[in-house]
Amino acid sequence: MKNKYSAKLGLTTLTVIFGLGLTPIANAKSIATPYSRSRWPHAQVTYVIQASSYERHVYQAAIQAWNATGHFKFVPGTTAHHQITLGTSNATSGQYYRLAGITFSTGYTNGYYTKAQVYLLTRNFVRYHYSYTNQVHVAEHELGHTIGLEHSRDRHSVMLADNRYNGISAADSAAVRLRYRLPVGRL
Repeated sequence: MKNKYSAKLGLTTLTVIFGLGLTPIANAKSIATPYSRSRWPHAQVTYVIQASSYERHVYQAAIQAWNATGHFKFVPGTTAHHQITLGTSNATSGQYYRLAGITFSTGYTNGYYTKAQVYLLTRNFVRYHYSYTNQVHVAEHELGHTIGLEHSRDRHSVMLADNRYNGISAADSAAVRLRYRLPVGRL
């Protein structure tokens, strides 16, 4: 019994030592959520929502979930002064045929984001029977992209590519914390 405990402790310590500086580690059972080399200059951005009352509530729930992590903050901006535009689209053809949301981020060559646009594809929400909660998870996923997170292979991550069932996981939150502790360009 004592040897099993020592072996587990040694493996955990070894995992943490080798994992430092490479990818965020939430716990031994989760897969680290990957993040991009780019990020915002600070872990706070301004946004405006240009959507129906219903989708405004979807976005506000997703924003509240990310703000609750304590590692990144979305604050309301004005029409004239904001960094992120949150909207909806009915586009469902071509490359958007099966998507539920899409994010476009732009930035400087130094690696800092300057603007982002998020669109929830509402026609596909109807077509594929997304519940309110499903839509909130899609909005959380797209906001994760605006923060700098990439798609995860972890089936419990909000950043799973085709996610509609998962909220923000501990690994997602840890990735944001690490992304904004490291200099831009560093993984």
